Amino acid sequence: MQINTLVVVPARGGSKGLPDKNIKLLGGKPLLAWTAHAIAQAGLTGCLSILSTDSQKYVEVAAQIGLEAPFIRPDDCATDTASALQVVEHALLWFQQAYGYLPDQLMWLQPTSPFRSPAIIHQAWTMLESGTADAVVACKEIHRDLSTLFRCDAGFLSPLNKATPVQTTRQQVQPLLTPNGAMYCCKTMHLLEHKSFYPERTVPLIMNTIQSLDIDTEEDWAIAEAFIKQGLV
Repeated sequence: MQINTLVVVPARGGSKGLPDKNIKLLGGKPLLAWTAHAIAQAGLTGCLSILSTDSQKYVEVAAQIGLEAPFIRPDDCATDTASALQVVEHALLWFQQAYGYLPDQLMWLQPTSPFRSPAIIHQAWTMLESGTADAVVACKEIHRDLSTLFRCDAGFLSPLNKATPVQTTRQQVQPLLTPNGAMYCCKTMHLLEHKSFYPERTVPLIMNTIQSLDIDTEEDWAIAEAFIKQGLV
């Protein structure tokens, strides 16, 4: 069967904020399993899902949750400063060497977004398959006017927009969009040509607050556990 979509789940060992968070149990199963199970239930065809990791321990966990781990990531792709693009290019090089061709498209699904649903994954894949976009990026909404967004320069608030701050209600503001880190999907040709997940024809896929949760800190983990305890996922 021709593989048209390569799904890469990146999970580097040695997290400083939450040690081994990618295999830490959340709701009774490793964090990695939330993403692996969502992919399995998404109903994708012509798809290969792989774990890209530098940890043999993660490879063993991947085998238990039904996620292939065909290689150990090289040292230059396993540092704190290694970019997502480096990891993607390494995975695509492995794929080309293993199969003799490149997949049409690539999906990048970080395990730190455990509540990304199978339906959302399928929707992004369908949008790419339809040819209406060259990339799909998961986003969340920010209900703020630019005049009420600030940097902190020399200890003082510095507005992104110098206009007088506009205090408006949520309903009066056209939402801004920001990537939530949960999902980046791109046509392989454009990804390699532009060295970016954001070619010209990139469309957003809006996810709600729960789906957009990105676990990076102890506080994020506590929020995730609360969502599960309340039956919200």
